[in-house]
Amino acid sequence: MNQDLHQAEKLTLSEKRLMQRHSRSAMAIMAMHTLLCVVYFQLGYMHIALPEALVLVSLIWISLLAYQLLMATGVTLNLREPSLSLPLILYFTGVFMVSGYYVDEFRLSVVTLFFAALLMVSFRLSGKVMIAVAFLASAAYALMLWVALMDRWVQLSLSVELLQWLVFAMISVSFAVTGGGVNRLRNALAEKNRELANAVEKVREMAIRDDLTGLFNRRHLLEILERQRALSDGKGVPFAVCYVDLDHFKKINDRHGHDWGDRVLRQFSELALSGMRDGDYFGRLGGEEFLLVLPQSDAHGALLVAERLRQRWREQRFDAQGGPATVSLSVGVADYRDGESVDELLNRADQGLYKAKSGGRDQSQVA
Repeated sequence: MNQDLHQAEKLTLSEKRLMQRHSRSAMAIMAMHTLLCVVYFQLGYMHIALPEALVLVSLIWISLLAYQLLMATGVTLNLREPSLSLPLILYFTGVFMVSGYYVDEFRLSVVTLFFAALLMVSFRLSGKVMIAVAFLASAAYALMLWVALMDRWVQLSLSVELLQWLVFAMISVSFAVTGGGVNRLRNALAEKNRELANAVEKVREMAIRDDLTGLFNRRHLLEILERQRALSDGKGVPFAVCYVDLDHFKKINDRHGHDWGDRVLRQFSELALSGMRDGDYFGRLGGEEFLLVLPQSDAHGALLVAERLRQRWREQRFDAQGGPATVSLSVGVADYRDGESVDELLNRADQGLYKAKSGGRDQSQVA
């Protein structure tokens, strides 16, 4: 059950995982773009001097590394969009258009990686925002083309450049529409996965809880005891148990009815829970029998806890509502001994309970 819950939780949307994915993808896209520009520069297709190119590359990578630092530190987690998808795609748009300005023959190929960046941010941006980004990028491409034409008119073919711009604009819009669909599907899937995780958690609660009282059931109590046993054997952390039984409970059911018996069980459960320390465990073994697991306690400490619980419960009265006047309880106390099994520990606690019962009930006894 715990494994199923863990798997369901992994399916839900994780901002940290999304930020890490954005961070890695942004680095990969920019690395490929930088490599492409280096190749074009070496082949003489980029109209830029080496010192100016080095400055531009340095600024681009410094700003990208700053983004990586933001993602790694998680300082943006409290923002509405922690992965900064919109600023990131606008940043990529600016970088690609600046790079495209310095290239003539292969201008479209230099800005092609914009589509990969657009697809990357589609996991966070809505369809409307994606389309707006596509139109903005197309306008930026047109502006970049106009500036290049003003600077190097003789070297450019207007018809070819306009055709490449049209191709860029059409593909951008197509990617935006597709990305918007991806975003909607991701949101729907994330919601379904959250519902699945909640459902698995509810099933788990039903599996470990007692239907009547809402306390841990016998199965889960045994799991807790096994964990405490392993912790004690491995690290020497002590723990003790209190085996609790409501006295003459059968008479309550016989004289006042099972409804009253259920009310007594629920009220006792609420009272016991209200006096517990953080880290203690309390559950119903079955019928009128309960078990209190006390980490970091020895037999003496557990006996004090049992006596406080017994005294508090002894003060509860039910006769004003037509029920029994009072209901007492008996408690058997045992602390864990190295190497013994859970069954042996419970048997010793049960022996303490037997001592309390045979000694007149309404008392606590150490095994």
